[in-house]
Amino acid sequence: MSLEMRLIIYKILMALIGVLLFVAGIVDIRKRQISSVQLVFLLLVCCAVLPLKEDLNTFDAVGGLTIGLCAIGVSVATREQIGKGDGIVIAALGIALGVRRCLWMVFAASFMMCAAAIIVLLLKRGSRQTRLPFLPAIFAGYLLCMYW
Repeated sequence: MSLEMRLIIYKILMALIGVLLFVAGIVDIRKRQISSVQLVFLLLVCCAVLPLKEDLNTFDAVGGLTIGLCAIGVSVATREQIGKGDGIVIAALGIALGVRRCLWMVFAASFMMCAAAIIVLLLKRGSRQTRLPFLPAIFAGYLLCMYW
C-alpha cells in the first residue's frame, strides 16, 4: 500500500474516532453511560489505526493503553467516581494516539472538567457530589490533540 493511501485511510479512521467520541459524549450527557457496543467499535477502530501510523511504535501504543488501564484502576479504587467506560475509552484512544498525545488529551479533558465543575459550583447548579459527564471533555481533548 502506498504512503499516500495509508495517510488517507489513517485520516479517515481518526475522523471516525472523533465521530464515535462525539456520539458517545452525547449519550454520556443524556444517559450517564456508554454502551458496550460503542466501546467495542471504538476499540476496534483505534486498533485499526495502529498499523497505519507512520511512527509505528509498539511501546508507544502500550504506554497509551496503560494510561487507560490506570484510569480503570482509579475507577475501581474510587468506587466509580470516574466511570469504567471513561477508562476504557481512554485506553482505546491511548492505543491510537500513543502515550504522549494520550496524556495531553487526558490533561486537557481534566482541565476542562475542572473549569466546568467550578462554573457549576459558582452558579449553584450543583454541589460537590454532582456528577458531570467526562466523555464530552475527552472529545474536546481529542480535538485539541488532533489540532496540535
